[in-house]
Amino acid sequence: MYKYVTYIFIIIGFMLFSIGFYQNLSIQKNEIKLEQNISYLKNKIYNRPWSALYIAAFYFTSISLGVLFFLGIQYVSKAGWVIVIIRIMEGIASFIPYGGIIIILILVLNSIGYIHIFSWMDLNPIDKIIINKQPYLNKVFFLIRSIIYLVGWTIFMIYIKNLSKKLDKTHNILYYNKLYKVNVIFLIFFAITSTTMGWDWIMSLDINWISTLFSWYILSSYVVTGITTITLISIYLKNKGYIPLFNNNHLHDLAKYIFATSLLWSYLWFAQYLLYWYGNIPEEVIYFFNRSKEYNNIYLWMLIPNFLIPLLGLISSNIKRNYKVITIIGFIIIIGHYIDIYNMIMPSSVYKFYGFGFLEIGSFLFMMGFFIFIIQKTLRKMEFDPKGNPFFNESKYYKYPY
Repeated sequence: MYKYVTYIFIIIGFMLFSIGFYQNLSIQKNEIKLEQNISYLKNKIYNRPWSALYIAAFYFTSISLGVLFFLGIQYVSKAGWVIVIIRIMEGIASFIPYGGIIIILILVLNSIGYIHIFSWMDLNPIDKIIINKQPYLNKVFFLIRSIIYLVGWTIFMIYIKNLSKKLDKTHNILYYNKLYKVNVIFLIFFAITSTTMGWDWIMSLDINWISTLFSWYILSSYVVTGITTITLISIYLKNKGYIPLFNNNHLHDLAKYIFATSLLWSYLWFAQYLLYWYGNIPEEVIYFFNRSKEYNNIYLWMLIPNFLIPLLGLISSNIKRNYKVITIIGFIIIIGHYIDIYNMIMPSSVYKFYGFGFLEIGSFLFMMGFFIFIIQKTLRKMEFDPKGNPFFNESKYYKYPY
């Protein structure tokens, strides 16, 4: 039954996106006041379908990447409590190559001039800032880096899953030691690629704007949503009887991570905003000015689901064990950080010709259905209890000590 629900999401999402795509194509130039830079503004108008798809693809791919990062941390820190949900993390991380391919296709279409989300690919190098960035920010090197990101993350994800499977079958501690070493290397690779990925895939949309902590800000966003997704799927599978070993103590720890990473995201949001507001340099504040003027202060409103609700809702230790409350807060956070990604991408790619309708809802439903389908397909092939892991019994009988 639930398999068909994913198909419904995919089909409805595709249909809504198609309707929105047709509506966007039917926009006539004379319906919009274009007094100058007609070609540039026309590109902004017709960017909306691709921007909506890019937002959804990046959002769900980054969730999987955040989960893989969180999984790597657990192996390197030799955490015991988390073992009963290791398979769930491996299942979520499996979406990386699928979502990543969609992102790469959008980047390729942009590089050949079919779409125009990344405006710097269309501009003649007359701006000094663009000229100075050309050794790093050029089409060929940009695509090479993007492919390296996707291939590297995918290889690590597959290798980690295979080692985990061998550990389960053999109970050989050598495979666990290999998992530790591989994840150390992965975290080093991730530290570099997650930083440059943030510059390439998001910050370069605003070619004349830079932020030294922007990649950390993006990282905090998809780590929050990654851990929240782990929690929601764990609760669902617990209710369905697939992971009976998952208990209130595991939920409590996951909720603590959601609480902590939400505060980390809030700190980075505030640090970035405060420095630019205090400095008040035109080249820097333009990022926030555009989002304030044309997007009704969306970057301020998203503090409610991404900061205030996690802060007030998860500050109590007892609430962290409440399945219903955690589920509600989890879905609010999922929506809140979609708004965050929307705020990063849409103003830069479509300017004031934005909206939230068939295109955005269709893209989100399509990618969500695809995301859930891949996770279901992956989890069906797995044994939920990783009994070969040396910390399995610790996780099985785990009890929060305080």
